[in-house]
Amino acid sequence: MIAVDQRALTDVLELDAERVVARWGRASTAPFVTAEGMEVAWCGLDAVAGYARRGRWAVTVGDPVAPPGDLDDALDGYLDAVASRQLRPVFVATTEADPYRARGFTVLPVAEEATLALDGFSLEGKRRADIRHSVATAKRYGLRVVAWEPSLADGVAEVSRAWLATKRGGEMGFTLGHLSGPPPAGVVCRVVVDDAGQVLGFVTWHTFDDDNGRVVDVMRRRPDAPNPTMDFLIASSLLDFAAAGVRHASLSSVPISHGPLAERVYPAASLRHFKNKFAPQWETRWLAAPARRHLPGALRAVAHAYCPGGLGAALRQNR
Repeated sequence: MIAVDQRALTDVLELDAERVVARWGRASTAPFVTAEGMEVAWCGLDAVAGYARRGRWAVTVGDPVAPPGDLDDALDGYLDAVASRQLRPVFVATTEADPYRARGFTVLPVAEEATLALDGFSLEGKRRADIRHSVATAKRYGLRVVAWEPSLADGVAEVSRAWLATKRGGEMGFTLGHLSGPPPAGVVCRVVVDDAGQVLGFVTWHTFDDDNGRVVDVMRRRPDAPNPTMDFLIASSLLDFAAAGVRHASLSSVPISHGPLAERVYPAASLRHFKNKFAPQWETRWLAAPARRHLPGALRAVAHAYCPGGLGAALRQNR
């Protein structure tokens, strides 16, 4: 019998899953399928899905990643894989509803994703006038947007600490990442500095769709940074991507607002207002649970995936 190095085998499978995601991941959720803390399930020869285990729930990132035309087979394979692990799946931010309805799932609209075609992208026109004004103002302040480099690491870390000190419950998780060192492979980081070289903010972008897409992830600025800092960062990034031939970008999804309590956990209304300044297309994203009676448990599992510190911490004001 040939001895198998389980750690080496796991490393190979993880690298192979990343290859599948990089090649076939067309949705902006794809980069998170193999993110830290996710369990990967193979659901075909060239298809994978990723989930966070919360109790008996497999909180699943978007749709399975598979070659064009293979989603149905990959979805069936994933459901079999999850069942074999004695888990119940809930899908978050799927791009389609019908494949899940066809399998008896209860499907709800939970978010809208802000997407942008970058072919010919510019800041011209009435709809992006506010962004154009912010960029001009930022340049008058002497701000510059640069690529991440090691000399900026301490400044980026300080921005994160200052930003987190103003928030509740610490870092969020699941499809919301963090930056604690050099950007990993497949992640682009842009940093804004003032004329003295001080780091005022940064943003990270994941690559997807065989390097043809970018999706924003971490967006942070110093509390005392000039108001146009984040507008400037995002706009400059989009213009650079367009110039480099990237085809499309996502400003990520905004949850459908469910009132003041939900806004305390995640400020959907203000975030939508911010993203709307870039004049994106808004596309519905769905949550799929096995049956209506499972919705309360599914929603609790999703909430705990996004709030690793617990919902209580997310609801409390920082002292």
